[in-house]
Amino acid sequence: MAVTHEDAAAALRLANEAGERSAMLRGYQSTAPHLILWGVIYAVAYAISYGRPAQANIAWAVLIVAGSVASMVIGGRDRSDRAAGSKKWAIVPALFVTFLAFIMATAAVMQPQDPKQMAAFVPLVVAVAYIVMGLGAGRRIAFAGVALGVLTLVGYFGFPAIFMLWMAVVGGGTLILSGLWLRRV
Repeated sequence: MAVTHEDAAAALRLANEAGERSAMLRGYQSTAPHLILWGVIYAVAYAISYGRPAQANIAWAVLIVAGSVASMVIGGRDRSDRAAGSKKWAIVPALFVTFLAFIMATAAVMQPQDPKQMAAFVPLVVAVAYIVMGLGAGRRIAFAGVALGVLTLVGYFGFPAIFMLWMAVVGGGTLILSGLWLRRV
């Protein structure tokens, strides 16, 4: 039986799709430990910000440095191949919408001058970064960013009196659960 041009093209297309899916799954598994790490850092730092606001700045500084070092160690141990993919330019419209939403959310959050502004701004920046990453690397990463951004805004506007505690539980929890979800692939 002879292989037709259409059969060969279909086989190549399937192989390419399998390769793209494999790269996406490797990306998920590479991202998972970072999400879990930063989820724990969020939980601890926001809990300190809620319970001991006078120590919040030093706690954040120490935890960010420790988290950055830990992220580098995790990244150094990760040998997976993160191919850039050929769909780079296909995400431009989605990037525009994402950054437009980010700008609008930041403008809404930054009106009054109080410590909660930065406490909301940082996870919004992180949320946008995950959304942008997810547009190219896989929907689960983007979903984690959307969840973090939406929950940050819900806590900021809906529960201002307990916003720091909200972010400790919900912000940290979102990142941890997202990391566990990405590990399950």
